[in-house]
Amino acid sequence: MLMKLCKCGRFIRQGEICKCHSRYQTYNKFQRNKEKQDFYYSLEWQKLREFVKERANGLDEYALKYENQIVKGEIAHHIYPIDEWPAMKYSLDNLIFVSKQTHNKIHAIYSRGGNEKNSLQTKLLAIRGIGAGSKSLEK
Repeated sequence: MLMKLCKCGRFIRQGEICKCHSRYQTYNKFQRNKEKQDFYYSLEWQKLREFVKERANGLDEYALKYENQIVKGEIAHHIYPIDEWPAMKYSLDNLIFVSKQTHNKIHAIYSRGGNEKNSLQTKLLAIRGIGAGSKSLEK
């Protein structure tokens, strides 16, 4: 029997559909924000993301500044999420380049909210050279 490797890492029989696909299809159909999806697939975003990557030399800016580690970045992260502050979605001051691991850590803290989230956002803005009293990113 022929097997193939799914993108999730499971081996499945040739011609069968992995369990992960039905989970993602359900999410895409019923939960994914279509407006946000269109934004992240737009040519404008792709160009902006590439600029942010080049500005960071392809490195995780958070790991470099706060953990003294050189880690390859993969994601252009909005310091102030576009759900909360849509007017800043194209602002270079609101974007840093991070790895998947750092991005997951950031969102774990964001989900807690409150002072932890605000404190982290201040640290992320410092990467861009924007201090707490700066007028660059006023809401």
